This record gives sequence, structure tokens and C-alpha cells, in this order.
Amino acid sequence: MLRVVASHQPPLVFVNEAADGSKNFTGFLVDLLPMLLETAGLPRNYSIRYIPAAGGRQLENGSWTGMMGELTSGRADLALYPMTLTAQRAKYIQHTQPFQDGGYGLLVKTQAVNTAQRAIYIQHTQPFQDGGYGLLVKTQAVNTAQRAKYIQHTQPFQDGGYRLLVKTQAVNTGYSFLLPFTWQVWLLFLMAMLAVVLLLTAMDLATRKARHAALEKVDSRKVQRSRKRDKLMGHAIETIMMAVNSGAAPASRSLGVKLLFIAWAIFSVIMLAAYTANLTANLTVNQLAVQIGSLADLAQSSAYFGVPADSSVSSYFTSSLDKAALLLRPRMIEYKDTDDAVADVRRGKIAAFVTDHINALYFTQVKPCDLALGSEVVGSGSLVLALKPNSTIRGKLDDAMLKLAESGQVPDLRRKWFQDNSECDSEATTEGGRLSMAQAWSVFVIPAVGAAAGILIAAAEVFYYNKMFVGVQSLRHDLSAMGARVVLSRRLHRQPRSISKSLRFGSATDHTFDVESPVQDADDANSQKSAADKAAQRDGSGSGSSSAKQQQQQQQRQGSE
Repeated sequence: MLRVVASHQPPLVFVNEAADGSKNFTGFLVDLLPMLLETAGLPRNYSIRYIPAAGGRQLENGSWTGMMGELTSGRADLALYPMTLTAQRAKYIQHTQPFQDGGYGLLVKTQAVNTAQRAIYIQHTQPFQDGGYGLLVKTQAVNTAQRAKYIQHTQPFQDGGYRLLVKTQAVNTGYSFLLPFTWQVWLLFLMAMLAVVLLLTAMDLATRKARHAALEKVDSRKVQRSRKRDKLMGHAIETIMMAVNSGAAPASRSLGVKLLFIAWAIFSVIMLAAYTANLTANLTVNQLAVQIGSLADLAQSSAYFGVPADSSVSSYFTSSLDKAALLLRPRMIEYKDTDDAVADVRRGKIAAFVTDHINALYFTQVKPCDLALGSEVVGSGSLVLALKPNSTIRGKLDDAMLKLAESGQVPDLRRKWFQDNSECDSEATTEGGRLSMAQAWSVFVIPAVGAAAGILIAAAEVFYYNKMFVGVQSLRHDLSAMGARVVLSRRLHRQPRSISKSLRFGSATDHTFDVESPVQDADDANSQKSAADKAAQRDGSGSGSSSAKQQQQQQQRQGSE
């Protein structure tokens, strides 16, 4: 049985603990191992043991830690781990052909900025075939399984693979003004605008009709139908102009209409601001920028950075002759847990986390999608499957690795675990500067809540005009004509009184009070004002003549005396 050791290194190896305490292993290397054994003609009989360790480093006494220690001590036959091949490690272990490009990547936190220039010369797909260059006499050749049978070769000196060179497509079109929003947002926006226009018109029509009917009951005067039609048409035009942010609010007395208009106005301001910002971003090209893209940038800052403990990365900074690495050595922090290092990058405790490029790439594809890789790949090397010293299955595994790469099965696995499982592909992003439904849905809640509240208020207004308006106007008239005490007495004794009749009370002189009609419209106000002025003039002339007669009668009585 093949003894295999593994460590949690996503996306190559995921270690999950089951309810019974056992370990479940998934990932790229977990799927690759049985394929290698089957292609190599070896029995698929193996057991995986979990150890929480990194690749390991050599101690002063010559022994090794981590995965290297498991292999050199003979406790394991194969390490299911992305082992970075170094010259020192190659002296003590056997290894397969590289299954992935090596190097170390800088994992940093992203900041969204807009830049006016981006050099895009070609577009290309992801590599559909892996390769490595072997050294032949005065030639450069891709190492394949067939060639490996007839030649010897060195370790790969350059990452290989094939890419598609295609012609670029123009981005600027006549529909650039539609780019700020996705089509779903545009569709919902148009539907919301149409719904608000219809709802405002219906609410104003219902409340206006109920109000006119109530006014006709009070003063027995009809509101002209022509004025109703004119006001309804004018309100519809004002509503449409308001919906497209041109013109004032609808001239309606309904509180529900006014509330819905306020909600739509707030919604329009937010959408206009989002449209302007995203249009600018699309015209200037939106991209994610990183403040630190290389070791030189990191060295120029005073920030700390992290590396995995007991790994080839930490050995690189402690033993490398790279000038940037020498400057950064005092600011290096070793992490035993990669998740803790990633969390510190997000919190800003460290400026970057330097780890294997493939592991760093994984963390850029998980939520909340706020991490990115620096532009520089630090160091060199290839990721291999490490075997114990003097392993007898190395040759068969090498041939199997090359065959799987040529057949496309390794690239398929790579797409499965590195691309298809990316959480940021379906993340709520702006899709290149475009506002998507995942971001905009909360904005549409504003007019929805305004519409619901407006409908309730409009319904209350209709109920008031149909059931309560006449009674309220009667009470107001009684209070103004007789006073609160008399009204209260009549109400207590349940003496009904019609609002349409004149009120007479007193002993010697009868005083007549006309019912005060509420002001319905601006045109009725002028006619009522002129009628009130004429009535005042008549009352003034009548009172003047009566006072003159009383003075004349008093003078006659004095003369007779």
C-alpha cells in the first residue's frame, strides 16, 4: 500500500473533518493521484494521512521538518503537497515531473480606482495545454512523453504552454450610454417608471373624484366636467415629465401622491448618481489597482509582510541574495496558519502575504473578492509531487504525468479546481463598471415602499371624503356659527341639524348665518371673495340707515319733552 501524507493547501488539497472525526480529502491533487496511478499501471491502493505541516526546512543537525521530514525518515512514500522544488530539497528526495508552474506570489488587498489608460494589445484564452522546455543541443523543444523516451533533459528553465493569439474587438460602440447598467437594471428601471406614472395618475384620479363628490354634497354646486378633464390631463402630463426628471411635482392635493413623488425623487437622485459614476468608469476603463506589486514596492514601504512558516518561501528570504529580499528580511512574519495570514492582509496588519503562486491565486477567487496578486512572481521553481528517496515508481509517474498533460486531463482538472470553483466569477460586481441587480435591488425598495405607503394614504383619503367629509364640515360650521358650548349641547341631546339649511337663533332680532363652503379650487375662490365683498357692502349700508333713523327719533322725543 502506498503511504501518502497530505496537508490543507487549497485548492490543491482540501481537508474537511467529518462528524465522526475522520478526515475527508478533496482537491486538485486528490483527483490527480488516482489518475496518475492508473495511467502508470500501478495499483490504486493507497492511504492518506493528514499532518498539519508545510514543506519543511533542514535543521542544523541535518534532519528535516514538515513534509520533507516525513519522506526522508521513511514514514511516507509520497507527499500530496505542492512541493516547490529547490536545489537543496532535490538532494534528499525523488520527485515527479512538475504539475504546475512555480514561483511565489504577493497576496495584497485591492483598491478600486479608475485609470484612463490600459494597454490591451491582444486577447487570449487560458492555456489549454501545459508544457515545459527541455534543453537540447542548440534547440528549444517542448518536453513530451514521446521525446522523453529517447533523450535526457534538465529541469525546466521556463514555463511552457500554448496560447491563442486573436484579434481584439472594439469596445466603444454607439450604445455606450447603456453600459452603466446591466440590461436587467434597465428593464426594471423602465418598469418602475411606468408603474409609478400609472399609480400616480390612478391615485390622483381616485382622490380627486372622491373630493369632488364630497364637495358637491356640501354646497350643492357641481364641479364642471371640463375642468375635471383638464386637470386630469394636466396631472398626467406633469407626472410623465416628473418621471423623466423634467418638470415639477404633480399639482395634487393628495398626500399619497405627494409621498410617492418624494420616494421617486429620492430614487431618481440615487440612480442618476450611479449612472454618472458608472458611465465615467466605463469611458475611462475601470480596474483594480494594488499599491504593492513587487518586492521592490514592498521594500520601499515600511510595512510588514508574512510568509508560511517552515517553507521554501521563508528560506528564500533568509538565504537569498536578492537585494529586495535582504532589505525585507527584518520585517518578515512567519505564519503557521495560512488563514490567519490572509485575515491579517484583509485587516491591514500586514501589507502582503508571500506564498506559493497557486495558493495565492486561490485566495483571490474566494469571497469577499478583495484580494489580488502582485504583478511580480517572486523566485522560481516548479511544483512537484515529492517521493521518498530511492523511490521505485518515479519513472512510471513521470511518464504518466506527461501523458495526462498531453491528453488534456491535467488542464481539465486545473479548470475544475482553479476556474470553475471561483466564487468571484458570480460575485456581485459591477461587471466591468456596470451596476448589476445584485447591487441595485435595494435602491428599488425606495419607490416600492413609497408606493405601498401612498396607496394606503390614498385609500384613507377616499374613505374620508366618502364617509367623513360631510360630517366634519357640518361640525366645523356649527362650531363657527353657534360656538362649542351650543354644539356640544345639541350633540349630547342628539339634535340633528342639516348643513344645507340656515341657522336662526336669538330673541329680539333674527340673525341669519350662511353656510361657509370650503374652498375647492382657485377659480371658485375669486367668485366667493367678490360675493363676500358685496354682502359686506349691503350689511354696511343697511346698518348705517337704521342708525340714522334711531338718531332722528331720539331728537324728536327730546324736542317734545
